[in-house]
Amino acid sequence: MRKSIAVATALFLCGGGVVLACAPAPHAGDHITIVEEAAVIVWDPATKTEHFIRRATFGGSKARDFGFLVPTPSAPALAEVDDSIFDQLEAKTQRQTIYRRRKQVDWTPLFVLMTGMREGNKATSVVTDAVTVLATQKIAGYDAVVLEASDAGALQKWLGDHGYASTDDLTKWLESYVHQRWKITAFKIDSSQRDLAPRTSAVKMSFTTEQPFFPYREPASQRQVSYDDVVNRSLRIWFLGPERVRGVVGTNTAWPAELRRSENLDLRLRAEVMRMASVALPVPVRMTAFEDYLRIRPGDDELFFSRSVDQNAFIPAPKVVEDVDKVHVPADLAVLIVIVIVVSVARRARA
Repeated sequence: MRKSIAVATALFLCGGGVVLACAPAPHAGDHITIVEEAAVIVWDPATKTEHFIRRATFGGSKARDFGFLVPTPSAPALAEVDDSIFDQLEAKTQRQTIYRRRKQVDWTPLFVLMTGMREGNKATSVVTDAVTVLATQKIAGYDAVVLEASDAGALQKWLGDHGYASTDDLTKWLESYVHQRWKITAFKIDSSQRDLAPRTSAVKMSFTTEQPFFPYREPASQRQVSYDDVVNRSLRIWFLGPERVRGVVGTNTAWPAELRRSENLDLRLRAEVMRMASVALPVPVRMTAFEDYLRIRPGDDELFFSRSVDQNAFIPAPKVVEDVDKVHVPADLAVLIVIVIVVSVARRARA
């Protein structure tokens, strides 16, 4: 198995102790889905350090308590991050909008308007033999515990003994990570934080890795979940590093995401990101933004990032919004007026 690091995320509902890997799974009769997921990845190739900042919004029936498991190759440093980092980067990523105003003559015949045939505009739009507790911490409304395990079954049992029931395929999902002796950070909603909205607070995990990545792999049960009730299951990733990057699932599976933007951050936004995330950024620092709308993710591996062959800046063309002032001149009425004028002129000529 490759030495490059893969992080996988599991979500759980504390109320009934259901642990979920990579996406929510419901209690009996409930239905929970990830509606929106966003991540900021800050990559320092000199020290091979990744700062992984993640936030998610959930939909479905009433469950309010969320958390996640994150395997990493070494015990990560945890820190709370200002949620507005996502808003700042989203504003930078948006396409420029240009507003134009023009006049247009509407030649729709009068009889069409009178008979109602014209179509209106449409809107688009603790230690055991196999599991060791390395650290515990309260952060961003979560109780966090860093675990080291040598057996996936023992780890799953530890989770069960500490209030986390799990899906049947969680052991299989964990095996590859445990085999490499990665540390497992388990987050649970702090018992004093029961009134949180269905969105996880932003938490930064800093750790070393051979290759930067996003935890993309989902367990088998989650890949069978239907998202028919979700209008858009979106995943937005902002990658900050010294160069433009591309994403690949595993070693060779294409990642069919939309490249939204890739350019250097201006000094003001760079300073804001450094302040909010408490990270050092190079000068210049390249932001590459992606969006993934897939309901079922391709491949069975993590999403790895590497240097893109194309290092040109990518700035999408501006979105043009036109405000049209229509002057209605019915075609049939115009023809009638012309006929009247011609007949009148002809009569005068004969006279």
